[in-house]
Amino acid sequence: MTPKRSAGLALLLVFLLAHLALLPKTLEDVDSINFALGVRQFDVARHQPHPPGYPVFIALSKLSTPALRAAGIAAAAPRGLAIWSALAGAAALPALFLFFRRLEEREGLAWWTAIVVAASPLFWFTALRPLSDMLGFAAVMWVFALGTGRPRHRDLVAGALLAGLAIGIRSQTAVLTVPLLAVALWTHGDTRARLGALGAFAVGVLAWGVPLLVASGGLAAYLQALGSQAGEDFSGVVMLWTSHTARVAVGALLNTFIWPWDWWLGIAMCVLAAGGAARIAWRAPRVLLTILVAFAPYAAFHLLFHETETTRYALPLLPLVAYLAMAAVEGLPAKALPVASLGIAAMSLMQTLPASVRYARDGAPVFRAFDDMAVTAHGGDPVDLIALHADARRAAEWVTPILPARVAKAPHGREWLTLVALWKAEPSARVWFLADPDRTDLALFDPHARDLARAYRWGFIEPPFVGGARPDNADWYHMQAPNWMLDRGWSITAEVGGVTARDHTGPPAAPVVAWLRRQALPATVLLGGRRLGPGGADAATLAVTVNGATVESFPVKPGFFLRQIALPAGALNGASAYVAFEVKADGHVSLEQFDAQPPGVPMFGYDAGWQEPEYNQSTGRSWRWMSERSDLWVRPVGRPVTLRMSGENPRRYYDAAPHVRVLIGDREVAAFDPSADFDQTITLPADLLDRAKGRVVVESSKFFVPGAGGGGDQRHLALRIYKVSVE
Repeated sequence: MTPKRSAGLALLLVFLLAHLALLPKTLEDVDSINFALGVRQFDVARHQPHPPGYPVFIALSKLSTPALRAAGIAAAAPRGLAIWSALAGAAALPALFLFFRRLEEREGLAWWTAIVVAASPLFWFTALRPLSDMLGFAAVMWVFALGTGRPRHRDLVAGALLAGLAIGIRSQTAVLTVPLLAVALWTHGDTRARLGALGAFAVGVLAWGVPLLVASGGLAAYLQALGSQAGEDFSGVVMLWTSHTARVAVGALLNTFIWPWDWWLGIAMCVLAAGGAARIAWRAPRVLLTILVAFAPYAAFHLLFHETETTRYALPLLPLVAYLAMAAVEGLPAKALPVASLGIAAMSLMQTLPASVRYARDGAPVFRAFDDMAVTAHGGDPVDLIALHADARRAAEWVTPILPARVAKAPHGREWLTLVALWKAEPSARVWFLADPDRTDLALFDPHARDLARAYRWGFIEPPFVGGARPDNADWYHMQAPNWMLDRGWSITAEVGGVTARDHTGPPAAPVVAWLRRQALPATVLLGGRRLGPGGADAATLAVTVNGATVESFPVKPGFFLRQIALPAGALNGASAYVAFEVKADGHVSLEQFDAQPPGVPMFGYDAGWQEPEYNQSTGRSWRWMSERSDLWVRPVGRPVTLRMSGENPRRYYDAAPHVRVLIGDREVAAFDPSADFDQTITLPADLLDRAKGRVVVESSKFFVPGAGGGGDQRHLALRIYKVSVE
């Protein structure tokens, strides 16, 4: 036992003990929920776990989970899964060292590279998660360690057996292990060793394959479940294979090679890796060829077929980047390699350790929300229904025993329709809604009918640690029957407009309905949108009916429109809790704005100078662009109204901050010069609003035209506005 080996063993024990102490108390990603359900009752057809089934990982977890429960350890289900990640992370480190050393027999480079990988954000954190990724990675690295260089007969057979078993841990391991084993078998001169390795690989596959088929009800039933998962993967995620855009390609590269280290450190590592690749190609081209055989097939598979936003899928490529980067540093003067390695490890741990502690202490946002719901209900706060966005449905299934009310089962992307049906039938129903903050469909309900009870966030930057986790962050809303709610066919947000376009439910395909709550008071309805079509197209006629009676009909020319419709007292009387406000059109119209309020309640609408709503699915951010002069209609209510407007830093587009003015008539009521993301609160005097009939003008001294070079987008864009509200 040399001093260096003693130090390595000590670091290995520190790594293992730190991870055992920080095992999470909740499940998190939907995959971990599926694994836990699979430990409870294995059924691939019901995604317990999801196909292909992960039989080796589930079998191990069926041993660890009852053992932890019997030992009295809390949260045995998530920790029974996560303990294998901690053990596998520790087991992977000596395999990494052996693999790196066998590549070139450069022991110092192997030691320091293994330390860099161990401390890297993605590796350290994945060794805490209740998922199969780290166990599969450890198996792969031991196959690499046993099969690299000139493997002995027994090493080759052991590596082949482990490769076969590893596919039962994670099926993607085959993309890494099979090419390297194939080359090792091809170059090995002993036919007996080749046959032994092939037999061992087959034994490894059969050891989990036969029980998997038996538990799944036979080959036909298993293939049916596997086919359904493949269809969901290709239709439900953004991957380069199906989305051939530069944005997706750049995102895939960043998610794969930069974000696993965090942003600036990732850039530095990739720059160093490029230099290291050139250095190895010069001094040892056969080593570079081995590296390509080991990692290139998985890199291609990952970039093409994975949703790379899920950063843990990039874990098998960490050793590639680390080794190449450290090979570049090795070429610098003496002691540069240990200093650089320790510096990189320290920078990694400075961000990783606080995130790990927070993860162990708090757990996933969605499960914190469910725990709080249970406590609140037991404290006497009544609820009739728990609704949620579909990403949280599997989590709700896991915690059903503690939830205080039934959970609504709604189709993904159309969850709001369940609430529309509920409140039409039961207007007194009280709802708790667990919302994905990146979704925008709650805009289909009167905002006065919901209150944000609590927002739940991870508490650390997500991409290096839990990037792509579903469910992600969560907002818990208390909701009651609203003054209005929208049915199918609207385009209030870009997300909802996409659903309308896919379902072909907007005008003129079918009448579009808003449900207004029955009341005796008069009401003002705001209706806005766009007449779609070329500039010379005919105007479309919009006809508005309430309770089947026409209340207004007007032409809409191509472009934007905004209209206020006054409903007299008694117009919203009826036998049902909600009255149908129906919009018909004889041309293609996108209905993008709606509000309906009784007297005295502030309202606003986007008028001339504003662009259509937009939405970025990858960031969950929605916005509208305003031009250099844009109008808002703000309802005069006889008292001052507070206008709040938040937007993006305009210095992304301009060399200096624009001067922004807010005017009512010829009176300037506010001015500011935003040089960062901004959130402005502006008081609109009642007398000015009344004299201007609600017209508020927002001016910007700067604007740009995206297609100024000719063709393309000719809109005048001044500021990207995230949110406007009035109180």
